[in-house]
Amino acid sequence: MLKRLLCTAVVMALGTLPVAASEEESEYGLLVDKPGAEETFIYCTACHSERIVAQQGLSRTDWKALFVWMEDEQEMEPIEEPDYSIIIDYLSEHYNTDRPNFPKR
Repeated sequence: MLKRLLCTAVVMALGTLPVAASEEESEYGLLVDKPGAEETFIYCTACHSERIVAQQGLSRTDWKALFVWMEDEQEMEPIEEPDYSIIIDYLSEHYNTDRPNFPKR
């Protein structure tokens, strides 16, 4: 009987372990882990969650306009090259108007 209780306890404990690494968030949170994610994560999460970024669906032109608005209205420091281009390219590819990477959570 004691052996059965111990086995049951072990099985129950194993069921509470964290999910496999492939199901965990990347080091960039909800952002797609592709080239440009690191720069985007560093700059954007200095002021807000990466979820705000991942929820957007903007054209390249609109991403650029949003950066201008953040500089003018939110006092964001301008992002210097090459980081600016890397981030705009990343956002335009992964968070554009068809919202291919909209968070499902």
